[in-house]
Amino acid sequence: MNYDLGNKTMIVTGANSGIGKAASMQLARLGAHVVMMCRNRERGEQALADVKAASNSDKVELILADMSSQASVRNAVNEFLGKYSRLDVLIHNAANFDHRQTKPVITEDGLENVFATNHVNIFLMTQLLLETLKQSAPSRIITVASKGLMTYPFLDIEFDNLKGEKKFSMQHAYYHAKQAQVMYTFDLAERLKGTGVTVNCVRVGNVAVPDTRLDHLPKWLLKIYHAKRKFALTPEKMAETYVWLAADPALNDVTGGYWDAPNTPVKANKNAYNRETQKRLWTVTEELIKEKTL
Repeated sequence: MNYDLGNKTMIVTGANSGIGKAASMQLARLGAHVVMMCRNRERGEQALADVKAASNSDKVELILADMSSQASVRNAVNEFLGKYSRLDVLIHNAANFDHRQTKPVITEDGLENVFATNHVNIFLMTQLLLETLKQSAPSRIITVASKGLMTYPFLDIEFDNLKGEKKFSMQHAYYHAKQAQVMYTFDLAERLKGTGVTVNCVRVGNVAVPDTRLDHLPKWLLKIYHAKRKFALTPEKMAETYVWLAADPALNDVTGGYWDAPNTPVKANKNAYNRETQKRLWTVTEELIKEKTL
């Protein structure tokens, strides 16, 4: 990769480890001004130091953002907009998949936390930054889904189960939220045609996860992860597709795509392309991000 990103400003959420951290390093090496958004200050500051050292760049900054909290998302966006007048690329990498969670956890905003983190508050952050993205056009939004959706070929949005009130498992909740992200990507791409802002989604596959992020797992599940790791991509290799979507000039007009590594177009399940469901999901999500007034 040999892109010149010297005049570009980019946000990467979930940037303290894994693919988000690797993408931050690669973008910073290419000259971009990278704003790493992380939930935990200690881990974020360590990641920031690592990225600065590895990229030999001081154009890297940390802003704290807990993607499960709408107040935190609003605060993070306000902090960003207080410092920057442009945004060229927004990468929604942050996600929540905690195997230990067996029941719905309701956030301070009254939302189920997996759906909040992996869909609703991504929608919120995008809406809050949309005018800046339009003013910075050509600009790009990159969302992230999962190859695991292939195991749910008939998955659709369960509008009567958004809080896990009818059924809940972490795996189902995660993939349900990722299905929402794919549909949101397709819908947003249509809505933004003609604005100079493109929207594409990365389908993240089997990526190696370090043991430090697996220490909470039962032994049987840990063995599965260790076995999968033999065939896994490194975070750095997966991050190359993020960087390609963020930086390649040939993609200035490419929007509404679904991409796997290495830079390969793929198809979502049939339900993801249903325009009526996409529009209903947009309307429902808009209601979920409205600020509550006393």
